[in-house]
Amino acid sequence: MYTERLRLVNFRNHADSVFGFDRFNYIEGDNGSGKTSVLEALYILFNLKSFRPQTVNRAAMFSMPFFQISARCTSDGYSSTLHYKYEKTADLRNDSGRINNKTAYLLDNPVICYSPEYRQIVSDDQDDRRKFIDRIAFQLDIAHFDRLTDLKKLNSMKLAELKKQDPSFEYIDALNDKIIPISQKVTGARQCAVQQINVILKSLYGVLKTKDVFTLDLRSNSFRPEILSKEKIDRKPVFGSSRDKLYCLSDNRIYDRFSSFGQKKTFVLLTLAAGLKLLEENGRSGIITMLDDFEAGLDQNRINKLFEMFSSSSQVFVTGVKNSNFSDLKTIRIQVKDDEHSQ
Repeated sequence: MYTERLRLVNFRNHADSVFGFDRFNYIEGDNGSGKTSVLEALYILFNLKSFRPQTVNRAAMFSMPFFQISARCTSDGYSSTLHYKYEKTADLRNDSGRINNKTAYLLDNPVICYSPEYRQIVSDDQDDRRKFIDRIAFQLDIAHFDRLTDLKKLNSMKLAELKKQDPSFEYIDALNDKIIPISQKVTGARQCAVQQINVILKSLYGVLKTKDVFTLDLRSNSFRPEILSKEKIDRKPVFGSSRDKLYCLSDNRIYDRFSSFGQKKTFVLLTLAAGLKLLEENGRSGIITMLDDFEAGLDQNRINKLFEMFSSSSQVFVTGVKNSNFSDLKTIRIQVKDDEHSQ
């Protein structure tokens, strides 16, 4: 996928903005000018969610009832225009009309995104960490998405039954008969993705020649009959892949806190780069990379080496206050307008 042109209407502080892009792009501007919002709009268009800790409906400009994101895109030599409009509900269309198969759409538009607002694998919330691995696992196996969807429904049904004053344990057992094999497959897909990412991670750390090497560690809630008995006593689910936990490891020790901002940011970027290379090795193409506030906290040598790891992407977007390091990238300057207000 390659985005040639982007138009934003009523999107955060962009009343009506149009941008033209090359393969490699640097979006520069002062704080609050709307640089990150351009990446967020692209992310919403391709991923149908924001990477910011807000729901999509909050992206509309203050007092405006809707926003729209439109992009002219090229894929495999074929050009089309995508439209994402949010007014009470989301509406996604292309030149042929409404797009209803969201699973296929997500599979066709893989995105790798770094932003200080998007903590992902280093989030304090384990659910965020699982979602990071799930996005990679989904791109490797489309069935992973369906399993997650089925599992969410089954777990909701089980929780509702457990909360009843007189729950049917026979019904709960029937649900568990479905939950157990699906959970095992979900965890297995995550474990497979983690193992492959770790192999690439180690090689990327070798390129940087850093003292500390970090990898991922997935710890699953292995099935045991007594766990299901505990659920009936405690009246809450305690088994399943929704309890999988992801940790950062160095020298076989779990690290919940990094010693410096640069060390933490490097780990996140390397994990994303490893995910990119893993997808490419498995035949995925058209991957877009977004690097928000990329250079902050990194020295020149690390900036160059890390950027090179994403250079195989179909298209790359970098944001910063001023483009001082990438003369080969198309520079797009965003100016703050007096009549526009950030949300």
